[in-house]
Amino acid sequence: MKKESTIISPRQPYIELGVEQLQKLNCPQLGISHFYEFSLGQDRPHEVKAVPDGSIDLLFNIGSGKATTYISGTVFGVKAWELGDEDWCFGVRFQPGQGVLPKDLSMDMLVNDDVEIDGDIFGDHLTERIALAKDINERSGIFKEAYENLVYSRNTFSDKEKINEYLVSRITRSRGQVNMSELEEETNYSACYLRRVFKNYHSISPKQFAQYVRFQTLLDSLGNGNVRYDELALECGYFDEAHMMKEFKNYTGITLEQYKRLQGGKTNGKDIKN
Repeated sequence: MKKESTIISPRQPYIELGVEQLQKLNCPQLGISHFYEFSLGQDRPHEVKAVPDGSIDLLFNIGSGKATTYISGTVFGVKAWELGDEDWCFGVRFQPGQGVLPKDLSMDMLVNDDVEIDGDIFGDHLTERIALAKDINERSGIFKEAYENLVYSRNTFSDKEKINEYLVSRITRSRGQVNMSELEEETNYSACYLRRVFKNYHSISPKQFAQYVRFQTLLDSLGNGNVRYDELALECGYFDEAHMMKEFKNYTGITLEQYKRLQGGKTNGKDIKN
């Protein structure tokens, strides 16, 4: 089974639209998509809405010399995302379907939920070091060093792990536009077996994962100027415009037109070069 990598930058639009001083640092390594930092600002609620992205987020809510750590799996639909009690947050967002978990965590604990954890399970004194770091560049370097040790301490991949890795790669390469019959033909495994392997690792089905990847592709495409909705729907793998509109509202809680108006009213955040 040939493997090719595809980089998808999963987005959480309510973070982009609803926080202050947002910074983003791309990191297409180790299954990480990017690091991000933001302030919730004064008198703001300490939660935003999350949308499906097929990804794991690790969030450090930073106070005075300390950090409270939360980890979240993908949500199934628009859902409240708790951000902790402090105003400043540093986050790690993994590529869809990727991310190595310490032995104390499993995906079935994380999907559609936010879990407070001891962040030091990712590395010795990690939370304190991240809390005391001066900026996103320093924090990302601290996390990458600790996470590399976790990734490279794994044993050789089992056959099931190789199948899972292929499925994640194939679905992301197709931008969510591959069906089970194609995956059966390419892998020589039954659809039933492929679904079972995939769900064992991700606690969602390959079909759900493909839908989330397709939705993330749509979010990216919405920034490409004035594109006709019927053309956009076909380009992103929807049956038609009505199908795209329905899924968008299910996943964001608002219509596509409402989302574009929100986008137009907020210019927020900056990318930082590593």
